[in-house]
Amino acid sequence: MSNFGVLAGTTAAMTCAALVAAPSPAQAQEFVPCNATALRNAITRANTTPGPAVLYLSPRCAYTLTTPDAGDPDNGLPVVTSEINVRGSGSTIRRVSSVDFRILKVEGPGGRLTLNNLTIRDGRDASGGEGGGGIANFGQLTLNDVQVTRNSTTQSGAGGGIVSAGTLTIRNSTLSFNVSTANNGGGLYSSGSATLSDTTVNGNTARDSGGGIDGRGTLAITSSAVTDNAAGDVGGLHLFGATTTIADTRIQGNTSARANSRGAGIQNVDGTLTMNRVTVFANRNLGSGSQGGGIANISIGGVVPTTATIRNSSVTHNYARSAPGGILNEAGTVTLVATPVENNIPTDCTPSVPSVPGCAS
Repeated sequence: MSNFGVLAGTTAAMTCAALVAAPSPAQAQEFVPCNATALRNAITRANTTPGPAVLYLSPRCAYTLTTPDAGDPDNGLPVVTSEINVRGSGSTIRRVSSVDFRILKVEGPGGRLTLNNLTIRDGRDASGGEGGGGIANFGQLTLNDVQVTRNSTTQSGAGGGIVSAGTLTIRNSTLSFNVSTANNGGGLYSSGSATLSDTTVNGNTARDSGGGIDGRGTLAITSSAVTDNAAGDVGGLHLFGATTTIADTRIQGNTSARANSRGAGIQNVDGTLTMNRVTVFANRNLGSGSQGGGIANISIGGVVPTTATIRNSSVTHNYARSAPGGILNEAGTVTLVATPVENNIPTDCTPSVPSVPGCAS
């Protein structure tokens, strides 16, 4: 072989090796001192620097926001428009101000925010249109071991804790004691795609529907609990035109107070609901003429037939002022597989039209 052939082969091999070994762009990393100004500046730098960024918050620090962000006064922190990963180390970000503003907003398509091991609290959205007292997500938002607590919306905003029209993933977290003062979704209002796992939705309140969660897109809940939430209509889960899967989850102790309310635990309207190994227990519809303390499956003429398929679950000890107290079916289809519906007051499933097969009383 000629020297030229050897050199050519060697050069090609080195070029290929270089291409294979080329590293991906490095993440910018920044350690954020324990004050709100430093956190605002760090987010601004992350937004304006190419590539993803990791922000390390001071351990157990309280980042106290006393004024809104100058760039967008509806928010306490700069709007997230890039890929940012926040490592909280047990820290808290909170509003302490007479001025109303939410804590965070994620804006698509570039906004991709991951929060880890921190608390978001005391945000108060007053913008009216967008909602989201704690966080408004219009991009991609991931919560890992995050507490979203005691946030609220005023005026017409939905989602006391979180409003999401983008992609939302929540793991091992808690949405608690959030309030939608004039709308739906005390803990969460999602019109996009939302996935919750190992998460507790507890003690949230909405004036209208979905004290715990209002879902209107694609919703998946696994190994979680939706408990002790309250609303005018549908204390637990309000599902409207949604595709919903719930597994290994407890829906318990949710309350609706409005007259003629239907479904204190779950209300599924013009959507597809699939449940497996779910406990629907001790939910209460307290308003006069209310029905379906556990589940209401209702069709109002939407494009998608209203169906609820419930396997290996139980619907027990729920209450409504008017029958049925367990499952109310109105013009939809309910399928029960290995699922007892019993000890509900005043009846389990009757009267429902059509009736619920496998539920005699």
